[in-house]
Amino acid sequence: METTRGRTQNTVLRAAPCLFGLDSVVALLYARLPSAGAAEATVSYHGKTAVTFSNAISVVRRQLWLEGVFESPGQTEAFRNLPRPLQAVLLAAWTPAA
Repeated sequence: METTRGRTQNTVLRAAPCLFGLDSVVALLYARLPSAGAAEATVSYHGKTAVTFSNAISVVRRQLWLEGVFESPGQTEAFRNLPRPLQAVLLAAWTPAA
C-alpha cells in the first residue's frame, strides 16, 4: 500500500479501508470469471510462477471493457466493425495495470 497524499489522520483512516475493499472486489471478480479469462492473466516473465494482482486486475479491466463498454447499446456495432487485430490492440493498451 502506498502512502496517501493527505497529511491528516482522517485521510489515512478513510483511504486504507477503501484500498482494501477495492482489492477484495478485484479478487472476487477475478475468481468469478470463466477459466478462459484466467488464462489471459498469465504473463510470460522469466521466473514467474503464479498470477499476480496486477495480472488479475488487468483481466478484470478487460472483462469490464468488453461487457460494460463494448456491449452497451450503441457501442456494440461500432466495436464489432473494427478489425479483430485493432480490437486486440485497443484492449491490450487499455487493460494493463499501471
